[in-house]
Amino acid sequence: MNYIESRNDFLRDIHSVYSHDISNFVCSLADLPDLQRISQVSKNGGVEYSCFNTMAYKYTLLDHSFGVAIILEKFKQSRPHIIEAMFHELASPSFGKSIEYLKEYFNKEDYESPTFEDCLVSKDLLFEGVSSSEFNVTDCANFKDYVLGFADFPKLSAENLEYILTNAYFSGLCDLHEIEAMYSKVSICKNEDIVDEFCFTDPERAFEFFKLSIEVGKLNRSYEAKITRRLISDVLMLMVRREEIIFDDLYKYSDKGIINIGEECSDKRIQEGWQEVLSLDKVDLKFTPTADKSKYCVKTEEKSIYVDPLIRTKNGIFRLSKVDERVEEELDKYFSSDTDMYMQIDYEL
Repeated sequence: MNYIESRNDFLRDIHSVYSHDISNFVCSLADLPDLQRISQVSKNGGVEYSCFNTMAYKYTLLDHSFGVAIILEKFKQSRPHIIEAMFHELASPSFGKSIEYLKEYFNKEDYESPTFEDCLVSKDLLFEGVSSSEFNVTDCANFKDYVLGFADFPKLSAENLEYILTNAYFSGLCDLHEIEAMYSKVSICKNEDIVDEFCFTDPERAFEFFKLSIEVGKLNRSYEAKITRRLISDVLMLMVRREEIIFDDLYKYSDKGIINIGEECSDKRIQEGWQEVLSLDKVDLKFTPTADKSKYCVKTEEKSIYVDPLIRTKNGIFRLSKVDERVEEELDKYFSSDTDMYMQIDYEL
């Protein structure tokens, strides 16, 4: 079954909002063998593998990449940029940011993770199969410098637009009609750096999207999400220490592939660790300044993501925060509610 046919109803619905006319070219990219690993890698770092209700849905790197690509196609971006969008997660490891935790724990900051360009260059035959003589690998290896496709929060790129709307819809924060209303007011303009960025043509829709981005940010930094990601990272740490995997394996296998290695190894602590991840449904919060060393008790930081979109008005183009005083009030509440307490579960790793 190809990617288009295998999508669940939620993906079909949200993709139909992003584009009513998805090209055969983009559909064919989604079925390339080299992209199949990321079809089994979570965009949310593995949170859905727990039993929490937070982010309890399948949303993969391929789902995300496909959504970004069809958004760019809908806004008539060039074919190299669309290819970039489909391929931009090729160099992403299983379980997301866990690799950074592992590099720090093992003092391997000098470990060179595969880059997006490395992946493209190593897949010349793949690239030749989807491109033409009009452009080459180099033309498709600059996604991180392409603001309309990729930009750090709080700017609004296709990647951030897709991530916020998809997570919001899957989490039940808004319905499809509300997403359609916001998306219909999205356009492209020049930002402060005189480069293309997505914007809104309606201030109220922009504010609705801004508030939605905060709600998704709250899910992303929730205690349930953070304890799941941290426990996964610690189980991976144990797997590396026991030489069940090496860093490179996180770029070779899918999430489930790594879990299977852990479940089938002879180390009971690793087996029990994955059992705990997959059954995790409760986290206790500790108001103490130090960790309880008799329990699995940890504190982790997570970036408070949100989008401060541009809006196009009769008087010019401005960041929403510059023209709507409600933005500062919402951000103050958001930042003051940061989840920074110790988290504890009834488990010892």
